[in-house]
Amino acid sequence: MNNIVIIGASVSGHNVAWRLREKNKACKITLISEENYPAYDHLKLPDLISGTISEKDIFLCNEEDYSKQNINLIKNKKAGGLNIQKELVYFKDKGSINYDILVIASGRGPVIPDLPGAKKEGVYRLYTLDDAKDFLKRYIAHPVCIVGSNSFALKLAEAVSEKYGVEIKLLSRVAFDPSQIPQNTEVIHDSVQEIIGEGETQAVKLASGKALGVCAVLFMDNYKSNIDFLKNTDIQVKDDFVLVNGWMRTNNVDIFACGSVVRKDSVVISMMLVDHIINKLGEENVRDINAVR
Repeated sequence: MNNIVIIGASVSGHNVAWRLREKNKACKITLISEENYPAYDHLKLPDLISGTISEKDIFLCNEEDYSKQNINLIKNKKAGGLNIQKELVYFKDKGSINYDILVIASGRGPVIPDLPGAKKEGVYRLYTLDDAKDFLKRYIAHPVCIVGSNSFALKLAEAVSEKYGVEIKLLSRVAFDPSQIPQNTEVIHDSVQEIIGEGETQAVKLASGKALGVCAVLFMDNYKSNIDFLKNTDIQVKDDFVLVNGWMRTNNVDIFACGSVVRKDSVVISMMLVDHIINKLGEENVRDINAVR
């Protein structure tokens, strides 16, 4: 049992791969990314938008570093399903990969809601590097609407305002500490019902009936775990989170989960996950040796 597959080149997925390699030089480690990049810090995307950092500053390492660590990075591949009996991960387009131990670190991202006008030009989310690049292509000269109720939404509001010098309409379900609200940001306790405009975003209609003139909308309030590939499996999921025990193991002894797809996660817990996998590898190797004897 030496073949470890990690779904998701998130910060958690990257850290697990790196720590596993530090503790075990012999096992095979494969890190699967939906994107065309090595792992990077998604929380730095607002800084990239504001221009305070460059693209290279968001990456945790480069592809050559993975090669040096003997970690197989597979890019542009999305997990489409699992065959737990055969220990196979099927890719959404074509192909599959075997595993002995599987780690789910596929993350949670914001979803653009299914609203009238949501497919118009000027409607975005910010989760991936490509999302940030798409937004930066937009000509911004008028107010921008951000829908979000967390500190990341505040950081994004500040970044967009700094970059373009425009007013931000922040639609939030919660009340922020006034000292945390960036300049040029108006917090509105309302929700978007429709995107208005001839082909592109020109305004948003709110649940209150009001309309706000904006040139772009960023939806950052409705998050969903990237775990569609678990459908038709018996892996336990509750409220869109993968259920794990204290060792970050799912209800399957060979499948673990970490990062934002689980409710509880931290650097300490991720280290426990790595230690548990290392122990499991050691136990299986001893069994294999005894079987040969």
